[in-house]
Amino acid sequence: MKTIKILIIEITLFILLKIFINSPIIQIIPECIAYKYLHIYCPSCGGTRCIANILSGNFIQAFKNNSIFFISIIYLMIFNIVYLINLNRKNKILTFIYPKYYHAIIFGILVAIYTIFRNIY
Repeated sequence: MKTIKILIIEITLFILLKIFINSPIIQIIPECIAYKYLHIYCPSCGGTRCIANILSGNFIQAFKNNSIFFISIIYLMIFNIVYLINLNRKNKILTFIYPKYYHAIIFGILVAIYTIFRNIY
């Protein structure tokens, strides 16, 4: 029963996000301050375009807009599916993908490297 409730909430949020991305309200989102004043890309520059392209099914362009954002979204989707499957199972599967403290450290290092290389090239 928990799984169905979570799925309904997620589908509702997905629909609302799709409506928001395709509406004129998206123009309200301000420009990136780091790029506007310092002319450098922050780790999240292109994130909104990445999400819009994912929702439109344009995965290649989404990856080009912000690779680290795209990979993070894919990981979170896989994690979510595994979590929903394991929610009602006695024998859990693929538990190694559940977030651990060292995942955050590795992710932080990757984001720093990504940001440096993104601004060099």
